[in-house]
Amino acid sequence: MIIIERILFLKRISIFSSLSSYELRKIAEVVTEEEAESGEILFWEGDFGDCMYLVVDGKISIFTGKQPAIKVLASFDKGAFFGEMGLYDDKPRAASAMADAHSRLLVLRKGEFCDLISEFPMVALGIMKELNNRIRATNQKLNLIESNLVDNSSRLYSRDYFVDCMKNLINRARNEKTLVGFLLIRLKKLHLQEDADAGESVDKFRTELIRELGVRLTVYMRDSDMLCRFDDNSILIMVPDFNSRSTLQFQARITDDINRVLIDFESTRKLYSDVEFKTQTFPEDADSTEAIIRNLEAV
Repeated sequence: MIIIERILFLKRISIFSSLSSYELRKIAEVVTEEEAESGEILFWEGDFGDCMYLVVDGKISIFTGKQPAIKVLASFDKGAFFGEMGLYDDKPRAASAMADAHSRLLVLRKGEFCDLISEFPMVALGIMKELNNRIRATNQKLNLIESNLVDNSSRLYSRDYFVDCMKNLINRARNEKTLVGFLLIRLKKLHLQEDADAGESVDKFRTELIRELGVRLTVYMRDSDMLCRFDDNSILIMVPDFNSRSTLQFQARITDDINRVLIDFESTRKLYSDVEFKTQTFPEDADSTEAIIRNLEAV
């Protein structure tokens, strides 16, 4: 961008809109330009921050946690800014930032910012007002996330939250040209035996069975893996860096434990169930989150 293009862009951003053309030119002269590909991490939670970003084009997500179990706090597109706390303190970043699409950014670093506010204090005031609004909105977002994070009946991750994490992981895997394996575990032919207690229901025991399978499976989970209650009868596991062969090997490792749980429920709850597996690998079998879900639902 040439200087005049930067000035016109800065003028449209809320925190700079009241500044004069001279003040905007001073800012335009010190910001630098950067680009980020889809899935690229701009900074990680805990990194030292010393700059603020302004989005010229594209989309950026701010999230906490580790892949894939992340919590998206906010998304910023053209004309927005983020990372402003890096200008005010020397503390580590409180969240991570990732490009959701190819993005062009302007970057204002702390040294240049300090020089600017000594001459134009209104710049600092504008950012602080916006920061207060964002803190309030982030607190509300966190409360909503926590309420939707877990499936109440099984205590596994909820499908909606899992799919959000899945989209972010696939976005990153596409950019880094890595694989993501998926293993669906579906209960089939559920029925209570004739000598089961009167008044007991398949629905009740189905939820207990899903929960118990989830407990057993967590033993095999790495920090980067994730599982959810995919539907009433299914658990879905997401494993980064797995191809078709390694996903099948993972299935073989967990099969004995799954069978033990099924046998236990048959003997103690009089609930009979068979189990069916289905594997998918991104991008070997499907090239998008939507295609993977369609394939898994087609069992």
